[in-house]
Amino acid sequence: MGAEAPVMRLRRPRWKDPRLLVGIVLVLASVLMGALLVSRLSATTPVLVARSAITPGDSLESADFVTVQMRLGEQAPKYVASPDAIPDGAVAATSVAPGELLPMSAVGQPADVTLRPVVIPVDSSVAESVRPGASVELWHTSEAGEDGSPAQATLLVSDAVVRRVDEGSSLAMRSMAVEVLVPADQLADVLEVLSQDERLDVIGVPGAHEVSP
Repeated sequence: MGAEAPVMRLRRPRWKDPRLLVGIVLVLASVLMGALLVSRLSATTPVLVARSAITPGDSLESADFVTVQMRLGEQAPKYVASPDAIPDGAVAATSVAPGELLPMSAVGQPADVTLRPVVIPVDSSVAESVRPGASVELWHTSEAGEDGSPAQATLLVSDAVVRRVDEGSSLAMRSMAVEVLVPADQLADVLEVLSQDERLDVIGVPGAHEVSP
């Protein structure tokens, strides 16, 4: 018979084997990192939520918000956590819708707001999208010319914000007034149209509710 092939015997791993120790360390590290990640994702943080619509220039008062606990993760620093984090004299720099978190970017000072309030009379009811805090457009419709030229509608302001909607109390004719915030550099155009008693329509922008100053 030929020579038998040598039989290889496996040795039991010893606790002092460096490879075994490295493997154990790697497993423990992965478990700890996973547990830490899950803990961070499940952790909640306090954040302010608006009770009602807030428009640019409005004072930010603690009564305007409710504090809730939410899972924001790495996004937490972008939002205001408590009323104590709001500086004295702070106002809204952008619109904040009801039920919306108060972002740090929406906290400013009066000098940061470059919008000016204007009251626009409206002869009939406006669309549901025209509500406090909503972004709207202002359209100017000129009267027909004496030479028979038709009336023309022109977009006067594309980024106004509704501050308040007032409904008239007259039973004979329903009249309304919409207070809007317009950019300061377009205020003169709006006032000129209003002084001429020409038609100025407030048109809601679907899907939009805030505008930066």
